[in-house]
Amino acid sequence: MPMNYPEDMPRDLIEAAEDTDDAIGAEIAELIPPPSSPYNVKVLNALAKAIAAVGKVMGLDLEPESYTEPAARLDPDVVRFLAMYAAAAEDYGQPLPVALDMIRGDRELTAITAHLMKLAKDAKFAAFLDAPADEADTEVRIEVRPGEEEVEEDFDFASRMRR
Repeated sequence: MPMNYPEDMPRDLIEAAEDTDDAIGAEIAELIPPPSSPYNVKVLNALAKAIAAVGKVMGLDLEPESYTEPAARLDPDVVRFLAMYAAAAEDYGQPLPVALDMIRGDRELTAITAHLMKLAKDAKFAAFLDAPADEADTEVRIEVRPGEEEVEEDFDFASRMRR
């Protein structure tokens, strides 16, 4: 799933980004076990289109892969984007219906594809992605209940060493 980089981006940065993407994709691809039978071409093409659609919402210019034959493994780029989208969907409160490590075949990919298409059309998801990070609820509350105060004890290290 090639990513279209800006035309004014230096070639050495593009190559570095592609190398990093390849390394990450290969590492993450190992999370998904091989299916019992190859993935169907129609399922793979639908997934590629869904990945590109969500990418567009995220501001990515992705070219969907066009599959012509079944695949025994998912492409590392596909898995990398799925992992990224899974994290975004989780943060949004609508996690993918199937965890990546639970993908076993076409059925799971079809469920994920439908969910991604739903997210790609969700205006609230787009707004969520566009919201600055500081608008997110980052408040942390720590409560100390009466009677639960922390008691500090003097620790006599020397007395323990004498034993």
